[in-house]
Amino acid sequence: MTDQVAGQTTVAQGDTLDFLLRRMRHKSDFPALSESVSAINKLTHAQGENISALSNAILKDYALTNKILRLVNSAYYRQAGGGNISTVSRAVIVLGFDTIRNIALTVLLFEHLEDKANARELKEAFLRANLAGLVAKDICTSPLLARQGEEAFICALFHGLGQLLAQYYFPEEVEEIGKRMQLKKMSEQAAAASVLGISLEDLGIGIARNWGFPPTIIHSMRRLPTEELRQPHTTAEALRFAAAFGNELCDLVSATPPEQRDRALKKITQRFGASLQITDRQVLSTMEKSVMEMAQVASVLRVNIKQSPFACHAAAFVRGESGATNGLATAAAPDQLAATLLGETALLDGQEDTATAGMPDDAQAVLTAGIQDISNSLVEDFALNDILRIILETIYRAMGFKRVLLALRDPKSGQMTGRFGLGPEVNELVRQFRFPLSSQVNDVFLLATGRGVDIIINDTDDPKIADKVPQWFRERISAKTFVLFPLTLKGKPVALIYCDKDKAGSISIPEKELTLLKTLRNQALLAIKQAV
Repeated sequence: MTDQVAGQTTVAQGDTLDFLLRRMRHKSDFPALSESVSAINKLTHAQGENISALSNAILKDYALTNKILRLVNSAYYRQAGGGNISTVSRAVIVLGFDTIRNIALTVLLFEHLEDKANARELKEAFLRANLAGLVAKDICTSPLLARQGEEAFICALFHGLGQLLAQYYFPEEVEEIGKRMQLKKMSEQAAAASVLGISLEDLGIGIARNWGFPPTIIHSMRRLPTEELRQPHTTAEALRFAAAFGNELCDLVSATPPEQRDRALKKITQRFGASLQITDRQVLSTMEKSVMEMAQVASVLRVNIKQSPFACHAAAFVRGESGATNGLATAAAPDQLAATLLGETALLDGQEDTATAGMPDDAQAVLTAGIQDISNSLVEDFALNDILRIILETIYRAMGFKRVLLALRDPKSGQMTGRFGLGPEVNELVRQFRFPLSSQVNDVFLLATGRGVDIIINDTDDPKIADKVPQWFRERISAKTFVLFPLTLKGKPVALIYCDKDKAGSISIPEKELTLLKTLRNQALLAIKQAV
């Protein structure tokens, strides 16, 4: 009988979840968010093709790209090797695939929460989730978590996904849940079930599954029992503990009166001490570091944390304004910390973000920064594909091409073959892009590669050059204008950079930009020479 009731409950929750998901899909922004998060979730490790796919997913959104680059060049990431990075590809090389993926998910989540009537509550929820993720990442000292900091971050960030998205999509229902918790003394789980028909935890887990999150992250979204926790036996269990710790510590910061914080801190340390191998002192040190990083993220995302009660509570917590603190002082001076949190790095809401206002006004600056990025990479122990990706991304971002592709000469077949690129439907273009180098047909591709000359085709249907555009191109590619930058060594073609746009006559390359593009091509040749 009990099993039958449990089964009926599970079915009912499933039906409720489907109903809520349908309500969310009717909002135009939810499908877009789902598509972006799902695309990034499919990229699970740093193989070459996934680095290209991650860069491509980010570069589709110009504003997202600029905010990510501002983050990786912020003071916090400068300590990890950032600070002078102008391309997403270079950021992946320096900071790692998982770090950039997590930054992208963080920014996507925040961008989604903007421009809503209850924006203040949403920003508070975002700051809290972000700090929980940073705490979970920075507390990873136990053997099972030694190299799991980035995964711990994402587990903790999405631990309260149900609460966050309910606040966005069902603000009236969330308000009613709060009233029932206060007036009827109901638990959040019971209040949510009575209003929405499902707990916020189960809502978040259902959406996470819908977005393709891996089982480890979904498992970490489950609440832990309230008693003291034993040592975990698996990495998945340890990640769940770290995610819960980050979120419970943020609950402590936001909801505990100052005079009770020391006692609450001891209680939470005792609860997680054995499982995460942490002490009171480590918790305070971790919290300070995480709060500083949260301030960096808030600054880049234009969140005015001067007006955030949660940020003020967090600042007070790490400054020791929570009671006696047992004499444990934070490493940074209180004035320095307060300045970081509440001073010049916090910009006013609504201030125009000139870095993300549209396409670059100065393509030369983007090209020059990319050239510097490549120069920095060339003096390191570089992988050739990484250098070539940075070059393609620099061209793509600076010039506004629809697609940019790199083709390499295949010694076995004697063909120029597409390898990777950036832009919409570029994977299909890569598969279609191939032509023999031995053909005697006098077309523009063989002219460019055979003679080593750069060629721009303004209109593929112009009668003067129509017969020079090969049939294979017309059959496979719809672009009406394109540019070819061949790469030759000792008079022989080794590669080709192809850039296109749909509309005839829409490509114009001023002289200075052309000079910088040729410099990029020369850097690609230098990298190939060093690699062979």
